[in-house]
Amino acid sequence: MKLKFTVLALAGATILSANAQTELSSTEVAAHRQAFSHEPGANYFISLGGGVGAMFLKGNNHPSLTERLSFTAAVALGKWHTPYYATRLKVLGGQAFTYQDMTFTRNENYYLGAHYDFMFDVVNYFSPYNENRFFHLIPYVGVGYEYKFKNKEPKLQDAHALTANAGLQLSFRLARRVNLFLEGEATYNGLNLRNYENLGYSNAFRVSALAGLSFNIGRQGFRVVEPLDQEYIDGLQSQINALRAENAELAKRPEHCPDADELAAPAEAVSDRFVADKSILFSQGQATVSKDQLITVFDAAEFAKKGEGELLVTGYIAKNETRFKGLAEKRARAVAKLLTEQYGVSSDKITVEWKEAGEAPYSSNQGWNRVVIIRSK
Repeated sequence: MKLKFTVLALAGATILSANAQTELSSTEVAAHRQAFSHEPGANYFISLGGGVGAMFLKGNNHPSLTERLSFTAAVALGKWHTPYYATRLKVLGGQAFTYQDMTFTRNENYYLGAHYDFMFDVVNYFSPYNENRFFHLIPYVGVGYEYKFKNKEPKLQDAHALTANAGLQLSFRLARRVNLFLEGEATYNGLNLRNYENLGYSNAFRVSALAGLSFNIGRQGFRVVEPLDQEYIDGLQSQINALRAENAELAKRPEHCPDADELAAPAEAVSDRFVADKSILFSQGQATVSKDQLITVFDAAEFAKKGEGELLVTGYIAKNETRFKGLAEKRARAVAKLLTEQYGVSSDKITVEWKEAGEAPYSSNQGWNRVVIIRSK
């Protein structure tokens, strides 16, 4: 009866751990189909860049593009919340050349502003997560504020304006913490916060091109996680309910120790050439044997070392794990490696095989098919 209570306790502990998220090692699934752990202090970056910009619309379109080019510079602080989504605060400034729409007289002024951007990594979204990927294509949009001041035309006032921007960044990995980026951006900055007379100088739409370096700071990278499926948890709960019912039935029986002459003759010893099937269970998408399953591997190893029998190690996967290429083989080989390297079983006594999801041993509960079964050969 104590054994029943022990098994019940172990099953309960398994239920609790099953509700937690488990880390995956898959490299075949697109990032947007996976979940990632979120660490508040990780995956920050700082960007420094410089380039040129030009004003468009109305009189600005009359001179050649080269006449309109002026310098611009920017610094940004941001964070990747997932492998494909980031936000950043970008501070920028520079000089702008605008042209009167009737006389095409040039005005020169300076600007300083900041905007908050929402960034989307297209490559990481559609590809499996890879921390060391070389190229990233990142469109973004943002909103912000800009101050335009120090006009060459004395009649023009300083201006405060809200801005809306959109851009495209190409990012290239140079080292673990350094990326080279090329960035094109269009900014509409004509949403003035107070009445502003522009005297025919349109200072509302700027296009700029930047190049620079982005530096990753703090902890970097993401851990892929996936919750265990409800079917597996329900199966464990059913086992607990069955054990509870059996314990309740055992509690009704009277305690009685039979006399010596009532004891049955001892059963003949089971041949050491055979071992009962032993199951090693795995978490979703995993091929690593957990610590609570090592005792099962140890029992099989003791049989193989003391007896004359050989072992057949068979790996299986559940139907919802077919996206993990070669997972059944990895599980079987992981158990075989433990038998030989950790528990000293000769490799000559072990045969390794693996089956696809359609050949899984259990049909009633797919969660039980995340298993390696050790049998006598």
